[in-house]
Amino acid sequence: MQLSRIPALSLVRTQPSTADQLGTLLPWIARGDEASFRLFFEATNGLLFGLLLRILRDTGTAEEVLSELYEEVRRRAARFGKQNERPLTWLILMAHRRAIERLCNQLNTNREKLSTSGGKTKSTSWINITEQRRLVQAVLDGIPPLHHRMIELAFFSGMTNLEIAKEVGQSPAVVEAELRHSMLQLFGLFKSMGFSVEPGTQT
Repeated sequence: MQLSRIPALSLVRTQPSTADQLGTLLPWIARGDEASFRLFFEATNGLLFGLLLRILRDTGTAEEVLSELYEEVRRRAARFGKQNERPLTWLILMAHRRAIERLCNQLNTNREKLSTSGGKTKSTSWINITEQRRLVQAVLDGIPPLHHRMIELAFFSGMTNLEIAKEVGQSPAVVEAELRHSMLQLFGLFKSMGFSVEPGTQT
C-alpha cells in the first residue's frame, strides 16, 4: 500500500475520530484491515514526521524511517496495550528508537567508508539508545494526563483549540498554552540530545 505523507505537524481530519479510538484501530490493523491502517496513518503521520525530521535533519531520510515505522506498526499492532500504553507514548518511543538506529547505522557506514579509503575516522559521540529512551519515557510520563489528552486530540484527532477546550473543559487560551508547553518539553529534550532543526526547515 503506497503511503502519502501528510505535511509535518498538520492537523488531519478524516472520519470523526478521537484519540481514544486510535487505540481501538490497532486490533483491526493487526487483522490486516487496510481501512483502519489508513485512518491510523492519516491521523498520526504528521506529528511523527515532525519528530523524525527534528532528529534526522533530512527530509528524505525522515520519510524513509516514517515508512519503516508504519510497517512496524503493522507488525506490532497485535501487541499494543499489553503494558497499558497510550497511542502517543507508544508511537513516539517507537519513532525515537528507529531514528536513533538509523543514525547509528549512518555513523557505522561513514566509519567503514573512511576506513576503506584510508582516511582517518573522526571521533563521534556514542549514542546510548537505552538512556535516551529512558529520558524520552520520563518526559512523556511527566506530562500530566490532561495535557497528554490535549496533545492526542490536537495531533491525532485534528481538533482545533476551541474544540479541545470544550472537550476537556478548559479555555482555548489554556489549551494553547499547555499544548505549547508540553511539546516544547519534548522538543527541548531532543535539542539537549543534540537533535535540533529550525521549525519549517527541510533539506
